Amino acid sequence: MIRYAAVTDTGLVRKNNEDSLYIGCPFGGIEDTLFIVADGMGGHQGGEIASRFVVQKIPELLGKMKGRSDPFHFLEQVTEKTNAALYQLAQEKEELRGMGSTLVMAYFEEGIWHVINVGDSRAYYYIDGVLQQITKDHSLVEEMVEAGRLQRDDPLYRVNRNVITRAMGAEPYVEEDYFQIETAPGGRLLLCTDGLHGMVPDDLIAQVLEEEPDPDTAAVSLVQMARDAGGKDNITAIVADCTEEDFV
Repeated sequence: MIRYAAVTDTGLVRKNNEDSLYIGCPFGGIEDTLFIVADGMGGHQGGEIASRFVVQKIPELLGKMKGRSDPFHFLEQVTEKTNAALYQLAQEKEELRGMGSTLVMAYFEEGIWHVINVGDSRAYYYIDGVLQQITKDHSLVEEMVEAGRLQRDDPLYRVNRNVITRAMGAEPYVEEDYFQIETAPGGRLLLCTDGLHGMVPDDLIAQVLEEEPDPDTAAVSLVQMARDAGGKDNITAIVADCTEEDFV
């Protein structure tokens, strides 16, 4: 079975934690196979409401599915239905207008991680000493980097890195990205919000995932490093390890 741990922390600056997470198996059974991290945004507690809505609605919709096609299609379907429902909720209440949430979600089936993301919460995969960022940030600065208009070491990158270009609930329709990761025993998946990856560089993330074999210790260590670096945002991390049993 997948060994995993999850930690969420308010950080040192913000008063509320607008991050939410989910771990479970909405299709039934005893093994948890679905992992979700969401980072909310919006005033008047809108961020907390948005991220909580996302991590509750997706498993709810999956649990109601009578038949399932391949993971890409059913994950895409529930992502878009959740986005539409969140957008509708925001339109119905004036105080929630403009709220939204990032989403990074991973579903494990037959040795493959199926990953969906919207916004700048990330999925990383670590194995044999190599850390790979799976998802691409939907952010203004990353789009400028891809267009060759900005370098990641430019001061403007850090100043504007929180400006995201896609979010759950921001528009009636959402465009999500989908990735497949063919894993192996010893492979580790990390899902996290920008409160972690924005404070802790990739080389230190890789060091923790290499040196801390226990997922609980690894998740706690990563969150603590983000706090030690200033803890300027809410911090959430899920570390999920694949063992030999997952490939029998």
